[in-house]
Amino acid sequence: MKKKLRIIVMIAGILFGVYAVLGQTDMLKMYTTPTSANEPGIKLNSKIFVSNLVDFNNRDFVCYEYENENFGKHTRVHRLLGKSGDVIEIKDGVFYLNEKNVDENMDLKHFYILKPDEFEKLKDKNLIDKKDVVHQTNDEIFIFLIDKIAKQYGLFSKIQLEPRNQKNKVIVKIYKEDWNRDNFGPLEIPEGKCFVIGDNRHNSEDSRFIGLIDESKIVGTVIRK
Repeated sequence: MKKKLRIIVMIAGILFGVYAVLGQTDMLKMYTTPTSANEPGIKLNSKIFVSNLVDFNNRDFVCYEYENENFGKHTRVHRLLGKSGDVIEIKDGVFYLNEKNVDENMDLKHFYILKPDEFEKLKDKNLIDKKDVVHQTNDEIFIFLIDKIAKQYGLFSKIQLEPRNQKNKVIVKIYKEDWNRDNFGPLEIPEGKCFVIGDNRHNSEDSRFIGLIDESKIVGTVIRK
């Protein structure tokens, strides 16, 4: 019995040592996602495994280093949709990569305004999460909703898209163009840069609002979520 215990402890120690080495070299790391920016693809508080041994390509989730005044230097995760030489554009909320619609085969989330009866119907079927409710009045519920669910229940027309003639001050400051979150570009990605964006399109601080990311800042590709 003691011999078996020693073997188990030895194996556990080896595995821990291997994981520590992999983590220090970014060959394999585990992160907990602190935001809902990538829902439904990566849910809030999910454990994700990231590796720098896997090449990152468009559509992959990637982790990258970022620094700002509020949180200092930290690691973020978003979906990569635009590498050097690619042309990206968002038209009426739909993302185009090199003139191809990439949204049609992805599960995304947007901001909706629902009537109380519409909201209750989804609530009764456990299709919504209370954390996604932004504000509620007697007549309207403001919520981040999965597009697939909205379409299934005939609510897709309730999506709240910013019109083309509406400017976003943050985006205008960064890109010097009269763009907004739902009408952005066209933009050719320069050498050494990339564009990242959250699947929760109306609740994500991504390249639209923080600028393009240096490829050298990418620490790895999400290989399991």
